[in-house]
Amino acid sequence: MTLVANILLGVVIGVTYVVVVAWLSSRILGVRLGRWRGLVAGTVGFLSGVIAAAVVSGGTVELDWDSGFVILFFGVLATMVVSIVLDVVTRSGRVSQGRGRRFLVHPARTVKGFFAPYGRMREVMGNARRENLIHVRYASLSALESADFARRLRLVLEDSGGMFVKFGQIASTRGDLLPDVLTEELGHLRADVRPVPAEDVRDVLEQELGESVDTAFASFEWEPLAAASIGQTHRATLQDGTRVVVKVQRPGIDDVVRRDASVLRLVAGQLERRVEAAQRVGVCELAEELIAGIEEELDYAHEASVGSRLRENRADDEGIAIPAVHRTLSTSRVLVMDEILGKGVDDAASVDACGVSRDVLARRLLASFLGQVLHDGLYHADPHPGNLFVDSHGTLWFLDFGSVGRLDPVSLEGLQGLAIAFSLQDANLLARAVSHLAGDDGATDLRSLEGDLGVILGDVNAGGGIDPQVVMQVLAVMERHGLHTPRSISLLSRALLTLEGTLKMLDPTFDLAVEGERVVSRDRKDVIDSPQEMVKRELLRALPSLRALPGNVEALTNQLRSGRLTVRTESFSGGDRRVVDRWVDRLLVAATGGFGALASAGLLVAAGLTADKGVQDALWLLGFAGLTFSTALLMRSVAQALRRLPPREDDQYSSDE
Repeated sequence: MTLVANILLGVVIGVTYVVVVAWLSSRILGVRLGRWRGLVAGTVGFLSGVIAAAVVSGGTVELDWDSGFVILFFGVLATMVVSIVLDVVTRSGRVSQGRGRRFLVHPARTVKGFFAPYGRMREVMGNARRENLIHVRYASLSALESADFARRLRLVLEDSGGMFVKFGQIASTRGDLLPDVLTEELGHLRADVRPVPAEDVRDVLEQELGESVDTAFASFEWEPLAAASIGQTHRATLQDGTRVVVKVQRPGIDDVVRRDASVLRLVAGQLERRVEAAQRVGVCELAEELIAGIEEELDYAHEASVGSRLRENRADDEGIAIPAVHRTLSTSRVLVMDEILGKGVDDAASVDACGVSRDVLARRLLASFLGQVLHDGLYHADPHPGNLFVDSHGTLWFLDFGSVGRLDPVSLEGLQGLAIAFSLQDANLLARAVSHLAGDDGATDLRSLEGDLGVILGDVNAGGGIDPQVVMQVLAVMERHGLHTPRSISLLSRALLTLEGTLKMLDPTFDLAVEGERVVSRDRKDVIDSPQEMVKRELLRALPSLRALPGNVEALTNQLRSGRLTVRTESFSGGDRRVVDRWVDRLLVAATGGFGALASAGLLVAAGLTADKGVQDALWLLGFAGLTFSTALLMRSVAQALRRLPPREDDQYSSDE
């Protein structure tokens, strides 16, 4: 009975020790361990303390105060060390927490997911070697603009399949970064995607809707209308007789995206470090943008919300419509919209038979797009022919809202200023609008910027209007002057290029530059403020300062006349003061820990040299207490320094604890 009681007591003490010490170490170090990492750190610390107690006592551990003190001292130190190591090893940018839980629930799947990117990378690199794309002759800038390189890259992406085809398709729209020969070749990418079996589609639908397909729909056509890399579409009929199109996400596609995204990041990182052409393009930033675009397309709930907003915003557009979304039947993996009985605008016969002339269709499309951009700040960012249908009545329908653009108030106001400047042919106004768009702090030479933009303005004046190529020239001037181009503007420039191609398909004689200027001039009062209204708005913003200006000037004049005017500056204030305070605090903590450790070591040495038992015990107690406190301070400094290191981004297979 005594043995059983001792075992139970040891288990209770051990569990309590692990929980308390793990929590205490997490608080002292300022790191968030979570349940599983805390359990590991506390257990290792407890075992280390027991081993240390056994060594000190000569091989046996008794449940007394001396052994408990040794276990506590060495156990806490070991727990803190293990906590720091686990925090550094398991920490990654966005998604590397919760691995312990995933591993315990699905160990085989977790291990497979961990090694999947490396096997996938070997497959992609094998395809690249087969096409001889890794040869040194393709590492130069000139090779990037060659048709031979473009063809080989397209073949590698097609052979690799999966999300790499999707990556290539999105990259084909990046005419602002990639050469035309490359974007044209990537535009020919076609994904050879097999349809999802009917039973898998049924599983996804019933899992997402929480009911059988027969209950949710009056009828459902299991033969897909189209199959893509992320999802596929089916015709169906609701219980009230409404005909709809159901977009169903492919099972397991989120794991495929994470796997291929990890590979793309690895490959992009290697290329940017070693290949001059990749550095020039900024392939890592491009890869992140491609990944972000695909991850956004995975969320059908987001697409449903955007589609509904666009439908509300553009309800009054003549000849333009957006299908209604059935929100109660739509989830993050299922999207249900009204069926549109029409054909793509690339179907010449359907366009000619719709009863509306091609030039009218093109003008309606342009007017709606410019309204989305300049008035709503929310627009369809991928207006290619496959996403635009025309019905028998000549109505143009926007489809597929996986890619949308948003303009914040600053970007929207800057674009409105650009539109006014081009309309008025005012180079000075154009320079100020560009500076405002880039969020310039006043360091840019406006005179030089105005001169470069004036050249573009002269070309526009000679040609009769503004077109996407002119927008690209403006972005190039901004880059040359060191002005940051907002990502929203880069996306808009690509959307304009896509729109121009669609408009040319509708009407080969359509001039986007001239018609765009005409739309902006006609709708200026509704879409953008007039120059007079802009001046009034700015004056209203500055009114409080203007009202206080005379009094401030008089006060300064009086102080100057009486000789009491002084100027005082602070070397460190505001944000600078806070930064300095943090550094001083960190230095004080580290210095206190270091000097405390040295002082505690001196006390322990003194305890070993004295013969007085009472003094020796007091010195031992003070020395170990001081050493524990000092070590904790030093450990915290190390933990905080390591946490400021950039997190790893190579693991995309776990979720938060």
